[in-house]
Amino acid sequence: MGKQQSVAGTAADYLIASRRCEILGLEHLLGTSRLVVSISNLVHVLQRERGTANLFTGSAGSRCGGALDEAMARSREREQRFRSRLRELDTGASSPASNSRLFNRIAHALRGLDALEAVRDAIRQQSLSPETIIEGYSALIQALLGVVFEAADSAADHAISAILVAMFHLMQGKEFAGQERGIGAAGFAQGEFGQRSRRRLQHLIDSQERCFEVFVGFADAESLRLWNDGGAHRASAELERLRRIALTSGTATANVDDLSEAWFDEASRRIDAMKLVEDQLERSLETLCSATLEQARDALSRQRTAIEALAAEPAPGGTFAVFLGSDERSTPDDGGTQRYTMEWGGEQLGRSLLELLQSQSRRLQAMGEELNGARAALAERKNIERAKGLIMRHRRLTEEEAYRFLREVAMSQSRRLADVAADTIAMADLLGDSGEASGHRG
Repeated sequence: MGKQQSVAGTAADYLIASRRCEILGLEHLLGTSRLVVSISNLVHVLQRERGTANLFTGSAGSRCGGALDEAMARSREREQRFRSRLRELDTGASSPASNSRLFNRIAHALRGLDALEAVRDAIRQQSLSPETIIEGYSALIQALLGVVFEAADSAADHAISAILVAMFHLMQGKEFAGQERGIGAAGFAQGEFGQRSRRRLQHLIDSQERCFEVFVGFADAESLRLWNDGGAHRASAELERLRRIALTSGTATANVDDLSEAWFDEASRRIDAMKLVEDQLERSLETLCSATLEQARDALSRQRTAIEALAAEPAPGGTFAVFLGSDERSTPDDGGTQRYTMEWGGEQLGRSLLELLQSQSRRLQAMGEELNGARAALAERKNIERAKGLIMRHRRLTEEEAYRFLREVAMSQSRRLADVAADTIAMADLLGDSGEASGHRG
């Protein structure tokens, strides 16, 4: 046994170690995906609680008191499930370095949840305005959606990443629909919509469509079927009628109670239909994570068996070729090929190891290329949110006005919104503005 045996053995060991790292990553991803499911369920009940709180507050406490108690109780129960999932996460030394951003997002969300009981007390005492309630709950929900965003952004498996991207954008679109429900509930309960509320409603309607376009591009076939058949992708005729009242007249003087309840019920039916699609995405995610992990474990087992079988064969000696391409060590005489004498395992083991290495390299490269599409969608979202923040700060605009500015520039130049956002960020960087508002809202 000479030095070459050590080299060959080390190659096999690292080949197996590569597979083991992949499995470890999938195990972390499975745990993170289950956390995402718990966030989906928590966000849904928080959205319901927000809408009910706006009906209660907008009616000066005369309506929905019992429904508000029930909504708060459901939210507390879902919050406990979320916290239970958190305890299952590995936060130790074996946790991937990419989890740093994820854990930071979780910490931010927990701060919001810890403050929620005080907010509920203030709602009961009617000491908060509907606008404050909407902003407060929305900030908490955005913090939770930030956890989903990081899970999608750090997923190393392309198929799982695609479903997480679809889930994030569906959840974000549903959150915009939930904010629309809350603003409409408060406006109809109060009997009027101010100019700011009308602008906000239109912005939320437009934002939903942008999110749903990305969702459709990444969702699995079963979720898309449910999306199209269940009617979640469109507003009902009644909801569209109520939207027109809110957006055009600004007042709702007749049958105010009926309009507020009709609005809340119609908006809720649509949001509940979206939740059914979310539930299907959750099932697809769980199934895919479990199946991918099992396949990786099977592949590792087969790889070990193959290497052990080859190593156990008689060593006849001989050589095998390693193709170095344009490596500087190759010469014109050898055609770019160097030959190495194998003292252990012989030519068959050398070639088999090389084939395994090449196969695994091709597979990892393909996975990386397929991941680019999913991550590009998330990167574009980051850029749009960062560009909005820059414009809000420099032009002193609201979020809705900043988005409208970006969209108008994109339309006037016949360019994609994401490209205009990227140019805005590049110009800010060129001028030395790093952008305090560089984070996304999801």
